[in-house]
Amino acid sequence: MADGTGRVPRTLRALCAAFAIALALPGLARSATAATAQHAVAPASIQSTQPSHLTTANFWLSPSSVWEPPHSLAQAGDGVEAPDTPWEEVDLPHARARELASPLDAAARPPKVMWYRMQVPAKALAASPRGARLYIPRWQTIGTLAVYGNDRLLWQSRGSRVWNSFNRPVWIDLGGVVPDGTALVVYVRMASMQGAGGALSSMWVGQAETLVLSWRVRSLLQADGVAFSRGSYLVIGLFALVLWLVRRRRNESMYLLFFLLSVFHLLATLPYLMGNESVGIPDVWFAWITYVVGSLGSTVCGFYFLCAINHVRLRRLGRTMLLYAAVATLATVPAIGVGLESLLPVARLMLIPPGFTVIGVGVWTAWHRRTPTSILLALWLLLSVPVGFHDLGLQNYRGNIEGIYLTPYVYVGLFTMFLLIAFSRYLRALGFAEQAKANLKQRLDERERELDTSHQRLRLVEREQTLLMERQRLMREMHDGVGSSLMTALRVVEHGSAEKNNVAQMLKECIDDLKISIDSLEPADADLLALLARLRFRLGPRLEGAGLVLHWDVSDVSPLPWLDAMNALHILRTLQEVLTNIIKHSGARTITVSTSETPNGGAAGVQVKITDDGCAFSGVSASAGTLGARGLSNVRARVAALQGQCKWTAGANGGTQFALWLPLSRTH
Repeated sequence: MADGTGRVPRTLRALCAAFAIALALPGLARSATAATAQHAVAPASIQSTQPSHLTTANFWLSPSSVWEPPHSLAQAGDGVEAPDTPWEEVDLPHARARELASPLDAAARPPKVMWYRMQVPAKALAASPRGARLYIPRWQTIGTLAVYGNDRLLWQSRGSRVWNSFNRPVWIDLGGVVPDGTALVVYVRMASMQGAGGALSSMWVGQAETLVLSWRVRSLLQADGVAFSRGSYLVIGLFALVLWLVRRRRNESMYLLFFLLSVFHLLATLPYLMGNESVGIPDVWFAWITYVVGSLGSTVCGFYFLCAINHVRLRRLGRTMLLYAAVATLATVPAIGVGLESLLPVARLMLIPPGFTVIGVGVWTAWHRRTPTSILLALWLLLSVPVGFHDLGLQNYRGNIEGIYLTPYVYVGLFTMFLLIAFSRYLRALGFAEQAKANLKQRLDERERELDTSHQRLRLVEREQTLLMERQRLMREMHDGVGSSLMTALRVVEHGSAEKNNVAQMLKECIDDLKISIDSLEPADADLLALLARLRFRLGPRLEGAGLVLHWDVSDVSPLPWLDAMNALHILRTLQEVLTNIIKHSGARTITVSTSETPNGGAAGVQVKITDDGCAFSGVSASAGTLGARGLSNVRARVAALQGQCKWTAGANGGTQFALWLPLSRTH
């Protein structure tokens, strides 16, 4: 039955403890009074006395035929105070059994009136701060009850004669009835319906301080505990209804069934919660709502709830139970003439078949499934059998009538079972979530390792590709730049047509090209000014040698994130081409280099200007001779690769102005 973890044995031990507590509830109520009396503490100025436990009484069957109790003993009119009244001594609790077949017109017949007389000793009525109290743990009959003290009516039941406050202990304040420390004679009048019988428990009389705990414990066990459990049961049922409304697409019928169970169980336990006031509806309708609708409804819902928990489908049996409940409910509707005297015994008999069906299904399911949940449910359902016989004995005044009705607490088992199931589902959901989290973390770790490996490989490939591209670029630059210039110088020397100065100039240009190529390899860190400074350093001596004055008028500009080695070389080659042609062809004496941040067409960018005072030139055509067609096309091709723009314009004071505009950000 267990899974090796030891959970089931602990659960079964807890269930056995619950059985023991349930069976011990009647003894707890009886022992509370004695324990309270022995350990009560009174103020130092007041002497605490033991309460008097009245276990014997004088009993007399009165010839009275009046339901309502008189306002005083003198007004009874049946000779209850006459000296020749034939009192009979009886033990308390005292019960008169129900008749198996009550007359159909019993409610219309005059009642049977019984009197009980008890002598309260003077010591039980000793003075105390809260005064003396009379405490009756239980009385029960279909009729009325009245309590008298020294000819005064102290307490009486009100409202319905059927659904009276039989399950609530009587608590009567004796203050002002007799002087403190004086003996008292208590009379109890019970008027019962013909054949209904009746029962009266023993009584306690004494100081309120010594009896209040016993009275509160008894009230809690008999009525208040049932009310608290029903209220919390209904609240959880409403919560289950909300869950069902949210999750009904997932076929979570168990939540709806639990809500219906909470409603029907509340209806079935209403008789145990009645106080000393009328319910406001006829007795027969109240009996039909509680005994028929509430009990049958809770039994049918319990059947489906049991099937839902154990994941079994008994469709034919379920339909049979629904049909049985519908027929039984409609057949006992008070509107068709069913009387209270017939309804109550018939309703009790109607509950037997569906009740044993539910128990049988629970045991059968536990035997076949053998899961902890099914076993606990089966044991709890089996517990309801002795509990039912115990409560049936109390209803018929057999056994100790001071016991506690346990049937309302059987419903607490289903309530607790639902909470355990919901809690176990919650724990399973947490476990699944933790497992999913662990699996996801494991998969993420694996992905991270794979990505890290891939990243390392990509970086290696990228590094190799970058090196390859750099090699290709340098080879292309060497071939197209330095190599071309050297080949030109070589041919000139070979043909002997060059002057010494021209050859030296060509070699200097080759060296400048080589140095600029090397400078482009230095990291620029997106700093255009650093790149321009390198160009100034490389071409400065050449400009001075050509007799040109360089004005360096650069200002801080925004960095260019895309400025890598390739793009740096494009910028250097473009500016070198422009400066070289100024030296060779413009006849200028001064050159000014400036920078600024200038937008172009709404795009932010940086502009580099080179202005000279030589011959004016427009780069639209290459026919001017100052810049060859090949050099112009090279400049424009490099500027296009930079996604920038360039133009030549005439200077304000003569000469030519070259403007190179570079964007701050590029599309690719």
